[in-house]
Amino acid sequence: MMPQTWNLRELLQKAGIDVQDVPDITVTGLTDNSQTVEPGNIFVATIGQSTDSHVFISDAKERGATVMVVSRDIPAYNEVVIVRVPDSMAALGSLAHAWHGNPSAHMLVVGVSGTNGKTTTTYLLESVMRAAGMNPGVIGTIEYRYAGQRHKARHTTPTALQLAQLYAQMRDAGCDAAAMEVSSHSIEQQRINGIRFDAGIFTNLTQDHLDYHGTMENYAVTKRKFYFDHLLRYPPKADLACQANLPIGVFNMDDACGKLWASEFPGKSLTYGTCMDADLCAEKATHSPDGTHISARCSGQPLIIDTPLFGQFNVLNVLGAYLAGVGIGITSNDVLSGIKSMRHVPGRFESVAAGQPFFVIVDYAHTPDALKNVLVNARTMTDNRIITVFGCGGDRDPFKRPLMGRIVGDLSDHVILTNDNPRTEDPEAIAAMALEGLRQSKAPASEIEVILDRRAAIGHAAELARKGDFVMIAGKGHEDYQILKTETIHFDDRETAREWLISLGYSGEE
Repeated sequence: MMPQTWNLRELLQKAGIDVQDVPDITVTGLTDNSQTVEPGNIFVATIGQSTDSHVFISDAKERGATVMVVSRDIPAYNEVVIVRVPDSMAALGSLAHAWHGNPSAHMLVVGVSGTNGKTTTTYLLESVMRAAGMNPGVIGTIEYRYAGQRHKARHTTPTALQLAQLYAQMRDAGCDAAAMEVSSHSIEQQRINGIRFDAGIFTNLTQDHLDYHGTMENYAVTKRKFYFDHLLRYPPKADLACQANLPIGVFNMDDACGKLWASEFPGKSLTYGTCMDADLCAEKATHSPDGTHISARCSGQPLIIDTPLFGQFNVLNVLGAYLAGVGIGITSNDVLSGIKSMRHVPGRFESVAAGQPFFVIVDYAHTPDALKNVLVNARTMTDNRIITVFGCGGDRDPFKRPLMGRIVGDLSDHVILTNDNPRTEDPEAIAAMALEGLRQSKAPASEIEVILDRRAAIGHAAELARKGDFVMIAGKGHEDYQILKTETIHFDDRETAREWLISLGYSGEE
């Protein structure tokens, strides 16, 4: 529970903020929203991508704020303490976690960053931590969960204030570990400031979020900050037995950025991949309906890892989770047991079975690299046709749309282009950009259809499929909604596919 009051000087000291000339006064709360200010509160004026809340300082004063944390010059106000900091967004996170007693300082925290694989890796880490007798919490794209509680995620990484509260709730519920997805937006916006990370896993860097970052170079610079800034920011946790080995950076050597960052990382660096010079190298992966059998070498010694997960992309996720697990002090046997017992991740290569004689798989793949991975994996599971249903999100990176179209056309036998979450963009304009790539692909025009009604597109794919075919429904994965202009409606690819299969006469039995 959030403390009712704090001494301002003590709070600032806990947050690592200079207390020179700060009076001994009591503060009653902390917020970055002037509309929620109550008497005696601290108001943190932040500078975002499109707003600067310094303009709301007079409103915060009128509502009773007695302390303003700012990073711009502002007028003096009677009976208001002004705390000037270099970056008020960074200060917000530090203050929020300090208010709750820095809860992440009392648990093992592993952050997972990269374009693809973050969600699956956090699920693997959760299972590994449970196998070691820990009580972990998870913060990610699908949900935030701990101690039997589940809260649907609105963002991959919540706001700084929400994160501090989540970690406090996890601590109070008895959690001693946490696995967290770390998005590039949260790094750039300093939302993760105040979290005491012990390890960070880098999965990969492929094209995404260029609507926000502008270029791949900027995207890479932002991701790098997590490992070289946030991961190394705080002093060791005295109450962790394995602290001598922490913090650790776990890097994918199959990725150019991972290879470079592993060589530059000033902390303890562990590497994985399919290359022989990685600390953990996958020499062979055998896929079957039961999952994947990985023959690897770890520091030169043979290692067998079994997982119920499918696909080469999941081989790398498993390797990253294994290295992080042993790196934070979990025994190899417990790590292997945890990996083997983790069954599936919602919306990540998730099967929809209703008695039909063909595969129907739903996956969150919504980037060029993710689509390539899932379709290459699909080809290993069938010699028959791959029928792909996909679309591109609106109000997001438009540059990846033709790339996605070309990849889907090259790797599918039949393509149905549809809506994803068009948001405020014109669905036909979004589809036209993906269609450019499809027309440049190997797919003959006769095997390309455009059906913008996503429900109808999924139904058409089910109607086309024959014994042994593979229907891939890509883009939305676990999402149970669709955003059309400013309206959000209920829509779940898995439910829709199952309804269509049953309507086509299949038994409905899994």
